[in-house]
Amino acid sequence: MQSKMPVYTECNMKRYEHVLAYAAASALAAGVAWLFYRVVLVSAALGLLAGIYLERMYAQSTVKKRQKALRLQFKEFLSSMGVAARAGNVEVQALRSALKDLRLSYNAKADIVKEVENIILQYEKGGIELKLLFEDFAQRSGLEDVRSFAAIYAVIEGKSDRFEIILTETEQIIGDKLEIEQEIETTITSAKSETMMMLIMPIVIVAVMSGMGKFFDSLFTTPSGRVAATVALLIFGLSFVLAVKSTDIEV
Repeated sequence: MQSKMPVYTECNMKRYEHVLAYAAASALAAGVAWLFYRVVLVSAALGLLAGIYLERMYAQSTVKKRQKALRLQFKEFLSSMGVAARAGNVEVQALRSALKDLRLSYNAKADIVKEVENIILQYEKGGIELKLLFEDFAQRSGLEDVRSFAAIYAVIEGKSDRFEIILTETEQIIGDKLEIEQEIETTITSAKSETMMMLIMPIVIVAVMSGMGKFFDSLFTTPSGRVAATVALLIFGLSFVLAVKSTDIEV
């Protein structure tokens, strides 16, 4: 009795959202290309090509953002289950108690709320073991913390004296990782700001030069100017890719 649940390593954007993201990315890239080339057809072609990469990058960022939110929600889920377990509740009762707490913190569409609802439903109506349901959730989540919890739970299922300890230890591990990640993000925030400024400045400079009259027209009309524009655009594109990858740190 398995229901269709999301795979969190896959993008959940709808088709029209992909189209809108691609259109916006292509328009932005085409605008930048036009500043360097001043040729509409060339700028449009480059914009359409760059839009593919930019749209994929944006889609991937939504996956990471969703997974990050799910990990925070999972930590709170473990905390709620831990409180219920310390109060003497067995696994299923702790799940129900955690679900009540989660509904107070999140809306009904939150991923963790849907996941816990599904686990309870599949256990009670479908007769599926909790360890299998946790394993399924772990595989779909793509999160190491959830996979670790599911693997450990499969070993200690039914051993109530270990259940509370595992919940507490897993919650602590996730909390430590989140704290380290927050420290890293704080450290590189200024570097990200500086990087963005360095990426924007060439565009600003070219835009200013474009409005300075015929004196700089040779940059956009002569063969040597076209070569310089091509080299500059390639360097800008490479710098953008490297800047995004270098500031995307995973713990």
